[in-house]
Amino acid sequence: MHNALLISEVLGYIVDHLAEGTTLLSPGLYPPQDYDKAGRQALAVLARTCRAFSEPALDAVWRRLYSLKPFIRCLPTKSSYEDTTADTALPAFDEAEWNIVLRYAPRVQELTLNHDQLSVKILQSLWFRTTLLLPNLRKLYQWACGGYTALASIRLLLNPSLVHLDMWVDDSDPTIMAFLESYHTLCPNIKSLVLGHLGHSPQVSAAVSRAITRLPNLERLVCNGINEAALIHVTQSHRLKKLSTSLLNHQPDTLRRLAGYGTPNHPPFKNLRILGRLEIEDLSSITPYLTSQHQPFEEVDFFLQMPHAAELFDGSYFPPPIILDVGYSPSLSTFQVLSPLVTLNLHVFSVVIPNPISLNDDEFAQLVQGWPELETLEFNQHSEHNYLPPLQFPTLRGLLLLLAQCPKLHGRVGLSVDARNIPQLSVDESLICNTTITELSLLNSPIQEPVTIVVHFLLKHLPSLTRISGPGWGILIGQPNYPRMWMKVDKEIKQIKQIVGGWRERIDALDSSEGTDST
Repeated sequence: MHNALLISEVLGYIVDHLAEGTTLLSPGLYPPQDYDKAGRQALAVLARTCRAFSEPALDAVWRRLYSLKPFIRCLPTKSSYEDTTADTALPAFDEAEWNIVLRYAPRVQELTLNHDQLSVKILQSLWFRTTLLLPNLRKLYQWACGGYTALASIRLLLNPSLVHLDMWVDDSDPTIMAFLESYHTLCPNIKSLVLGHLGHSPQVSAAVSRAITRLPNLERLVCNGINEAALIHVTQSHRLKKLSTSLLNHQPDTLRRLAGYGTPNHPPFKNLRILGRLEIEDLSSITPYLTSQHQPFEEVDFFLQMPHAAELFDGSYFPPPIILDVGYSPSLSTFQVLSPLVTLNLHVFSVVIPNPISLNDDEFAQLVQGWPELETLEFNQHSEHNYLPPLQFPTLRGLLLLLAQCPKLHGRVGLSVDARNIPQLSVDESLICNTTITELSLLNSPIQEPVTIVVHFLLKHLPSLTRISGPGWGILIGQPNYPRMWMKVDKEIKQIKQIVGGWRERIDALDSSEGTDST
């Protein structure tokens, strides 16, 4: 017999379920929007139901905010205040209003400030208060506020309870240096730091690196380029579990030298589990840090900035890179470039390389043979390029070898394959089947008519496949028919699935009627 839940526990589950709906679908959206207003409204109604429900419901209502505006909504003299112009200050808070704010402020655990001048004004009106505004705040997301970061305004929000800080700072902000030199004393318990900046000022970049070295408990770090001292600090950290940064400012020889700072008992990145979008020039320069006997990696995401490619950012924080070829054929990336990855036992692998990757079936199988736990693959799904010798893609046989080597792949798989010919398979190869992959993203994959034989091949080995896609269905240079033919493959798969589904419904209906007749 299962133990029954207490009434307080049942109430807790209800409140938590409603609170989950108050998260943003896209935190960086402008203007920020609460996508499940019904959940927040239900919590507000629950808070007014009775005394027993009031406190837990109020805690949930205030737990996660996307502005400080709810505070002035509680103040009779300011409840209608909507002014967001830069030249008008918010009227000062009197003692009665401040006491109302303090009633709700300790309930806030997560705050997002994004393009929010009104929140900045609220903070400015409270600058001379000695009490922390949000004493239990654990997560702070602070991006551009009306075109500037307003770092000085968030001073009241920085406190020892903070464990996650996600910020975009403007190099030209006059307070940025003071912030970077002192924030670790205001919030010494930070475990997760996401710190973005333009990198135009060498002084600011150096201060960012110094700031990173002052956080001993850091478990997650996402930032722009860091200097040598900061890199040594994070490589020697035994707490760091996730890292995303750019190492393009370090020469490959420098990276190899820094790896020598480790010892057999204390290797670099000893407890690292996730490398998220690590920007490097030469993959071999980072492999000394990636000794698989020490790190059971869960996810690796490399961005290789190869020679003769330019990277363009659109100004938003961590946008997808757009690689611009500068008037010549990009050089090939071969198995030799990627071979250091063979020793990593990965769960998720995403590689973004501006240059096309050339691998035959055997090389592709050799690359993935050490990844039996691989669940997600995004491989060479980035740039458009000519399909010309000596460039090679894995064939449909290579796709089968991938399925055999990585049986846990599921959902969406992205790669480029040469599907112009149906391969002759051995008996064992003909039996390879994956029933959990539902989508193939095949950007830049050559194919030829008749496509029906490709459809039959894919459905034989991927019976759960329902969709063929490509990121925007980019057109290979000189081969505009490939996307059209893959769209035809996608259409035929959907038609077959619809027919099979109809027959299954008929069979189920017949089975049901026969069961009724027998009774």
